[in-house]
Amino acid sequence: MADFHESRLTVRIENTRPVELVDLTESLLSLAEEYKRFVYRHSDLYVSTDVKLYIKEIRTGSIITDLVSSVVPLVAPLYDNRESIVEFGKWLKQTYDHYKGKVAGGKPELDKTSYKNLSAFLQPVAKDGGSQVNISNTVNGEQVVNININALEANAMQNLLRRDLASLQEPASHLHEKVVLYWHQAKNDPQSSAGDRGIIESISPNPVKVVFAPDSMKTNLLYKEENPFKSAYIVDVWVETVEGKPALYKVVGYHDRIEL
Repeated sequence: MADFHESRLTVRIENTRPVELVDLTESLLSLAEEYKRFVYRHSDLYVSTDVKLYIKEIRTGSIITDLVSSVVPLVAPLYDNRESIVEFGKWLKQTYDHYKGKVAGGKPELDKTSYKNLSAFLQPVAKDGGSQVNISNTVNGEQVVNININALEANAMQNLLRRDLASLQEPASHLHEKVVLYWHQAKNDPQSSAGDRGIIESISPNPVKVVFAPDSMKTNLLYKEENPFKSAYIVDVWVETVEGKPALYKVVGYHDRIEL
């Protein structure tokens, strides 16, 4: 393992207009949160509960912030997170380079929070047309990672990050044939699906809103027996998902009833 006696992430914002305090604060908080999430995702880097970035120094001239992973030196290298700063810097460069169009291949696997954090970090630069940010990763004084983003690039990258975030939130549809549905709650009105929620355990253990196509199919699942909650039903359903989680069951076919 390399000697990570001193490792830091330096963020230098070259601004032409005063930076709003809230933008700078949210920018650094977003970076710190993404660092913490990065370490938690990589068990080989998680060697201490002190998974935080701290501001070690803010220097004059531009907004220059040095971030380190611990306030004081720890007693043994085994319990130090400083190596994780290097790996985080490499991941940050690879991710931002993708959104700058400098890396070929598939886009990085990001979740909703990462899209928001990566976009929020760029906000002070994106709002100042003549500014830029430089992120450098140094180990024992030697630079190992360097990222430079100007205002035009920051705006374009924010748009792409927001686009990809929106794509996570768009519903996707999947047809599931001959699955077993049983009622969690149902409204006693053939013309209404408000309040109708069912469970299909092969898809999700949680109750999900149920609608019917055609509406008359609701009769087969609710009104042909005295207590429909004592039965399960073999049905074909379109499953609408949001961020990979079922949001709606649309019953389009009915096959049989099973007594519970």
